Amino acid sequence: MKIDQAIEVLSSTYMSLDSVARGLECDPSEVSKALAKAKPGTTEYVCLTALAKAFPLPDKISTTQETTTDDSSNTEQP
Repeated sequence: MKIDQAIEVLSSTYMSLDSVARGLECDPSEVSKALAKAKPGTTEYVCLTALAKAFPLPDKISTTQETTTDDSSNTEQP
């Protein structure tokens, strides 16, 4: 789906923007480029922000990883 079509769908819905955006198919790089050019506070900007949440760029996807500590260096004994 083209970005302008996605913006049209989002700007005319009464449903949750995030929910509707997840149901669309957009290229994350196109969304990012369009968002960079959009003027904050506009309908276009709001719609593109919802699309950016639904389609983040691969390097911006947050992953949660548990960190483990290596206690093997601890030589104290009780």
